[in-house]
Amino acid sequence: MEEIRDGSSDFILARGLPFVAYLLRRLSDRMVADAGAFYARLGIVAPARTASTLRLLADQGPQSVTQIAQRLKQSHPLVITWIRQLAKLGFVSSSVDPADRRRTLVSLTDAGGDEARRMAAALERLGRAYESVLEEAGDDVFGALCRIAERLDKGGLEGELRRDES
Repeated sequence: MEEIRDGSSDFILARGLPFVAYLLRRLSDRMVADAGAFYARLGIVAPARTASTLRLLADQGPQSVTQIAQRLKQSHPLVITWIRQLAKLGFVSSSVDPADRRRTLVSLTDAGGDEARRMAAALERLGRAYESVLEEAGDDVFGALCRIAERLDKGGLEGELRRDES
């Protein structure tokens, strides 16, 4: 592998802070893949990326796609993809909202409830594993990521870039 200017063979790390989003994505993809392998060993068949959707529906009951997207802070199209994956597995069903017939509600099926319970137990173990991995970084990595998310929600990177242009 070719060495980059700082002696690292990792292109993203060698480029530094302007590539932080790429590093975060890579770390996220790795963690999700590892979680997926862990779930598979436990007999959980729901895709790892749908864990938050399963848990939301288990914890808060039927939701519209828009509500799910808002609560998870994910795009509507991405949530639709997750719902389709879960529906194909028989874990969710959709129905017309009796209070507003224009809305469709997504709810867990019995099989989805079972999967969500298995997922909850797995998430506890996963949380402990993440805690151990993040501890090695030294500082409060999760807290720092939460503060970054809050800051981006308030004005985002776009605001910083605009201020820099002035």
